[in-house]
Amino acid sequence: MEIKSGIERSSAEERAYLAAFLKHLARKDDPAYRSELTRLNQEIDRGKKFSLAQAKRLHETLKAEGL
Repeated sequence: MEIKSGIERSSAEERAYLAAFLKHLARKDDPAYRSELTRLNQEIDRGKKFSLAQAKRLHETLKAEGL
């Protein structure tokens, strides 16, 4: 199958993105998933979020710990 061979030639980063995208597609019409996304967006609107600098620091910390 052409799709499978294309995936096999992809980088690890591309495969991770594709896996996340396929997971999203599988859940996008699930009412519970949509409700959770709505709840999370409301939290962001109320100010519960990270700045880019905070996200980068967290990423570097986790990366240093091997996570």
